[in-house]
Amino acid sequence: MKIHSNSHPLKVDVPSVSEIDEIAAFHSKLPGYVPTPLVSIDGIAKELGIRRLLVKDEGKRFGLKAFKALGASYAVYKLLQERDAGKLQPEEFLSERGKKLAEGITFTCATDGNHGRALAWIARLLGRKAVIFMPQGSVPSRIDAIRSEGADVVVVEGGYDDAVRRASEEAEKKGWVVIADVGYPGYMEIPRYIQMGYMTIFRETINQLVERGEKTPDIVFLQAGVGAFASASALYFNDPADGIRLVSVEPGDADCLFRSAEAGDGTAHSSPAFGNTIMAGLNCETPSMAAWPIVRDRFDCYITIEDHYAEVAMRVLTGEGIVAGESGAAGLGGLIALLEEDPSFAEEKLQLRDDAHVLVINTEADTDPEGYRRIVGTIG
Repeated sequence: MKIHSNSHPLKVDVPSVSEIDEIAAFHSKLPGYVPTPLVSIDGIAKELGIRRLLVKDEGKRFGLKAFKALGASYAVYKLLQERDAGKLQPEEFLSERGKKLAEGITFTCATDGNHGRALAWIARLLGRKAVIFMPQGSVPSRIDAIRSEGADVVVVEGGYDDAVRRASEEAEKKGWVVIADVGYPGYMEIPRYIQMGYMTIFRETINQLVERGEKTPDIVFLQAGVGAFASASALYFNDPADGIRLVSVEPGDADCLFRSAEAGDGTAHSSPAFGNTIMAGLNCETPSMAAWPIVRDRFDCYITIEDHYAEVAMRVLTGEGIVAGESGAAGLGGLIALLEEDPSFAEEKLQLRDDAHVLVINTEADTDPEGYRRIVGTIG
């Protein structure tokens, strides 16, 4: 485990209240929308020596087993809205009017699995084609899930960065539209919309806590790949003066955000190679340029964990009736690892004490059923 602390996290700029309202209103019009469960697992909290452990279960989102549709759908909506001079309304997105605005588009992206399926789902609902690029070694179940939405899948030689480059190159040659959650030079607007779309997770969470009469979390552990999801938490919990601490959790073999923070020069740095980790959704080499400055400024701490902590967290969550995949359990894995390997840092820097309320997000369910069965022993 590696730890890097940000001594002086900063307040970051956020979308306006009206934009956040618009995002929530948009998602509420999508088929199958309901707020995902917020589960309090008090027995595990007691074992960990904290007051409350909350799990937001995104494995229930839209029947897709992951949270990614929140970002992909909102980005495509904003793209079509721009084609319509800003007039397209949320309730019109999947109507004949929305489908007409999408005519002629082939959507594409790179993915480790969940974002690609989310984009393929939206493309299918709009009656459009999607071509999804995946890194070598992608598990068959994730490929099959994308194809089940009617998309074509191309597995490329190399890692996630190679898939990103291939999607960009093919889109430029063939006139396709890239809907990617990673920002790079000349491609920043769509990733920012995706980051904004993920904010619905945190809006729902706070609404659910308010309805229960509970306090906001003191600490949030967030698994991080290119940083898009992590940046959404920073946008929502934007002011460190509010006392909410944010912790980035990455695999030890795919630690681009950690390396970028540790370098201390403010710029993004890549991991040296495509990592060998079971946390496939976090197996990313280079931070998103649209996300990194937000994560850099706002996060309190960056940690890396070994795969076995994700496995431990998966088993813990299964025991509480929550089906969590390898990447989905990584936030909880980070909490467990930190308390086990450096409890003094946890207490002194993060104030992770017996009165702490901690939030983790289960970002995916059993998107690799065979891997889930191997680790946990059953399919939920």
